[in-house]
This record gives sequence, structure tokens and C-alpha cells, in this order.
Amino acid sequence: MKTAITILLSCISLNFTFAQQTLKDQKEIHQILNVFMQSIAKKDSITFNSLFFKETVNWIGVIKEKSQAKRLEAKPTITKNYFTGTYSSFIQSILQSKKSEEKFEKIIIQNDDVIASVTFDYSFWSEDSMTNWGEEYWQLVKINGKWKITSVLFSIEISKYYPKS
Repeated sequence: MKTAITILLSCISLNFTFAQQTLKDQKEIHQILNVFMQSIAKKDSITFNSLFFKETVNWIGVIKEKSQAKRLEAKPTITKNYFTGTYSSFIQSILQSKKSEEKFEKIIIQNDDVIASVTFDYSFWSEDSMTNWGEEYWQLVKINGKWKITSVLFSIEISKYYPKS
């Protein structure tokens, strides 16, 4: 009986410790989201670049079907409905543009102690006007105690064709 109680208490203790670590990691990941948004608004490429894994990072945007159809109406030669890039080319385009901002809503984080996925709705703004919006998916890894973004995938609905309601 004592052995069973000891095992039960140990399991509860381990679950509580894991839950505390998971919450700590989720707070750190939320902070990465905040720093990402602030870096865009402040045009801070050094801080922005520090959020990413230094090896290969996937960066892919796919234009949603309704917006792609409107693009094709306007210019039939634009057949590609996606683009790839890098986080460094993204922030360089921000540095060259006017006022930019990205906003995140409905954030969901799933993680263990070394990998994580984050999904959220985003909207991208230029000069206080929404240019596009959609869903965004990130993958992160914890390298030497620091969370780093390894993948950014997002859908794109173009606001001039389909404003976000």
C-alpha cells in the first residue's frame, strides 16, 4: 500500500513539474511572438533575425484560391499562387517599406520541452491599412535553452479583394 501511494505521489509530482515547464516554455514562445511583431513595427532587423534558427528555415506563403482568382483576372500571367523566401529577405523588405505591422490573434501553442508548433490568425498592415491576412503556422526548436523559429508557413487572403470581416 505504501509503495502504491509513493508511486502515485511521484507520478503527480512529475506531471506537475512537466506542466510547470510547459507553461514556462509557452510564456517564452508568446514572448517570441511579441518580439516578432515589435521587430517589424520598430524595423529592428538584428532582434528579428535573432529569433530564427541559423540553419535552413522554411518560409512559404500560399495565396488563397479566391484571391488568386482575382489576381489572375487582373494579370493572367501570374499563375504561381505561392512564394518562398527567407526571414532575412522579409525583414529587409520591411526596412525598405513605410510603416509596417503584423498582428496575431487566436494563438495556439503546442509543445514539449524541445519542439513546438504555433498557429494563429494574422493580419499584415502597411501605413495603417490591412494589406493581407490569413493563418500562419510556425515550428520551433529549443536549441541550447533558447526557442528558435525553424519554419513559417502562411496563407494569404488579399485585403483589397477580400477584406477581413
